[in-house]
Amino acid sequence: MTKIRWGIVGAARVNERLIPAINKSEFGELIAIGSRRKGAAKDCLIKNLPEYEDKVSCFDGLDQVINHESIDAIYIPLANEEHVAVALKVIRANKHVLIEKPMALKTIEVAMLLSEAKKHNVKIMEGFMYAFHPQFDRVKSVIQSNILGEVNYAHAMFSFPIKPERFYRINRAIKDGGGALWDIGPYAIHTIRQCFKENPIRVQAIAKLNESGADISTTGMIDFGSHMRATFDISFACTRRSEFEVFGANGRAKCPTVWQPDDQTAKIVFSTEKSGTQEEIVPKANHFELEFRHFNEAIQKNLALKVNAIDSLWNVRTLVALQESIKSGEWVNL
Repeated sequence: MTKIRWGIVGAARVNERLIPAINKSEFGELIAIGSRRKGAAKDCLIKNLPEYEDKVSCFDGLDQVINHESIDAIYIPLANEEHVAVALKVIRANKHVLIEKPMALKTIEVAMLLSEAKKHNVKIMEGFMYAFHPQFDRVKSVIQSNILGEVNYAHAMFSFPIKPERFYRINRAIKDGGGALWDIGPYAIHTIRQCFKENPIRVQAIAKLNESGADISTTGMIDFGSHMRATFDISFACTRRSEFEVFGANGRAKCPTVWQPDDQTAKIVFSTEKSGTQEEIVPKANHFELEFRHFNEAIQKNLALKVNAIDSLWNVRTLVALQESIKSGEWVNL
């Protein structure tokens, strides 16, 4: 089967995981990297895939990758507020696009991207890599099995203490894509939403803001209606956490580590009134490699995407409402 030929626009830190993942896929290969910082694309390649220094083209710019005739799909790891403009260029160049979360900062922008992708007959997906680890499917299967009973509450916590070299994440206001809400908030909202069949109906949040108007920490509530609710806490000031837990009338299930290292087995903890507490070990897996495998196969075989259009629309819609609630201090309806 012909491999999907990839380009990357941006020399972001996440490329440390993405570049090897692309080339380890039997269905994909890296063709080019572009960055607006002079020499950054070349440095990124040498650091993460040195044996391909003479095989992958490196550019001091993004358009050279976007318009590259040999590229089928492009990965976008740029700053949150840059996703839409660059993605539109990629789509209109008739290339498939994988965008780091969040897909956009406004619901209307997500809708526009999805519409353009459909018009140009290309695939577009938001990069929630964790959803491709087998532990995610296992938690979902526990929920869907109904052994917990009807789900009525979920909680998510995501955080890491931000270091000076990452202050670019908090140097602008929330409305401009800065802060924890748009950086790690998408994980919290996405994991919570996977626990319910229903979509959120209203949200409320409070945040600690820095001098730039970026949130360092945010805590919030999500109302799913019919007495179903969720809470979350995200922070750049707390120890590293990436977990979510779901509760029903008969039991609970927990994913202790969502950002699962690929060299470690994963653990799922669940308990019911009948069985008591159980721990289940999930084999090692690289969720980045699995994400690219899925996207490559979806392109080749025209398959449905695991993180689909409706999923991305509702995730951004919820984040926008939380942003409004931080500003107003009130509940915001979706």
